[in-house]
Amino acid sequence: MKRIDNCYSCRFWEGQGIRQRGPKGICRRFPPVVTDRSPDGSFPITLTGDWCGEWKRVTGHAAEEGSPGSIYDDLTN
Repeated sequence: MKRIDNCYSCRFWEGQGIRQRGPKGICRRFPPVVTDRSPDGSFPITLTGDWCGEWKRVTGHAAEEGSPGSIYDDLTN
């Protein structure tokens, strides 16, 4: 069974790459994390198929005029 509640369909995820939707991206659910490797702070990088317990569905993209929408838009109704 394929999970649809993953990073790709999460409102907090910003994809990088083809059309800004993958194959990997940045999770912006929480503020950037400061570490020794990233003293200025950075967001975690995740893959489109990753998931967590903070997932929230992307909303509003299909309503924007001229927007191609998402393959998950029909699931929000």
